[in-house]
Amino acid sequence: MGRKKQDMWIRLMVLFTNMGRCVYCDVAESQEIDHVIPVKHGGRDHWSNLVPACEPCNQGKSAKGLLAWVAELTYQRYRVEASTWPYGDKGLWWMRERIEREFDEVMARVEGVKSELDDEARRDWFLDRYWHLRKNDPVYIWRGWISSHVEKAREEGWPKPPPPPRMRVVRTRLGQVMEPIPEGEAT
Repeated sequence: MGRKKQDMWIRLMVLFTNMGRCVYCDVAESQEIDHVIPVKHGGRDHWSNLVPACEPCNQGKSAKGLLAWVAELTYQRYRVEASTWPYGDKGLWWMRERIEREFDEVMARVEGVKSELDDEARRDWFLDRYWHLRKNDPVYIWRGWISSHVEKAREEGWPKPPPPPRMRVVRTRLGQVMEPIPEGEAT
């Protein structure tokens, strides 16, 4: 199964989950999308397997599984405090507790992202507005341009766009012309 470039509306939809922050560190602004289950390990190349990530976290995780990645980050964070003797006060069990706590926090954010992506009104909002953007457009430019629209839509509950006006074809000597149908008139 090969990796494909996601449609721009999907990329934007994922980048704005988790309040626009990286799901792994929860601090940096999301710049890239990452596969929770790497494609290399059988993960689907579908929006349901995507999360927002900052560039350092995305490159650091690479093709690692989520637990391995979180364990590596946690170890790096706490290795100075940890005991070199595995059975001491801050030995293996102490480190294991830290890893489990960090993993639970990351998994809670990943589940939050999944529930945001499962919101049909939210998906429709991004699709209705950005389906026409090309896959190769620079996502960082679009992300900056639409951030205020996304915040407003989030506050309003992802409103549907107004329906298009009803139109009818009016035949003229020069060809077909469209005109709107008045509200009270039947077709």
